[in-house]
Amino acid sequence: MGWEDEFGDEHELDEGLDPEGPSAEDLHRFGDELTVCPSCSSEIYDQAELCHVCGHAIERDGGGPPAWVVVAAVLVIIGLLLIAI
Repeated sequence: MGWEDEFGDEHELDEGLDPEGPSAEDLHRFGDELTVCPSCSSEIYDQAELCHVCGHAIERDGGGPPAWVVVAAVLVIIGLLLIAI
């Protein structure tokens, strides 16, 4: 028993995989726990903050201050401008 993809090709389920879970292809594509350091090309864990070989800081998307900090700063600046007038 297999499954049919969007192109009509039939694929067999790998033994041991949950049919409701990710496919073997998805596990292969997204299941890697290692990535490469952009500085020294060493393999590091994908959740690492620093490279264990060269110490390079690994940047993550979504950085920056939380929204409440930005809103508070804008309100303080507006308040200071109103007081100065």
